[in-house]
Amino acid sequence: MKESCPISKATAFLGVKWTLDLIYFLQQRRRFCELQEIMDGLNPTTLSHRLKLLEAEEIIQREVFPDNQRHVEYSLTAKGKDLLAVHEELTNWVSRWYPEEV
Repeated sequence: MKESCPISKATAFLGVKWTLDLIYFLQQRRRFCELQEIMDGLNPTTLSHRLKLLEAEEIIQREVFPDNQRHVEYSLTAKGKDLLAVHEELTNWVSRWYPEEV
C-alpha cells in the first residue's frame, strides 16, 4: 500500500486558488456580489466554481431567498467553521515566517 500524507484530501480543495480566501470572508453570511466586490480580481466564473466546490465538500451552504428580488446567500457550515481554527493557525505561521507579507 502506498503511503500518503494525512491531509491530502483537504489540500486537494483547500489548495485551490481563492478557496481559503472564501472561507475567511464567509465568516459572515454574504451574497455573491458582496464576495465579488471583496475579492477584487476574482472573476464571476471562478467565484461560482469555487463556491460550488466548497458546497460539494459541505464547507459552505447556499440559501436561496425567494423574495421580490430573489437572491442567494452563502455561509459556512459547521464543517466550514471548524476550518477557521486551521485558517488562524496558518495566519499565525505566515505572520511568524513571512511578516513582511502580512
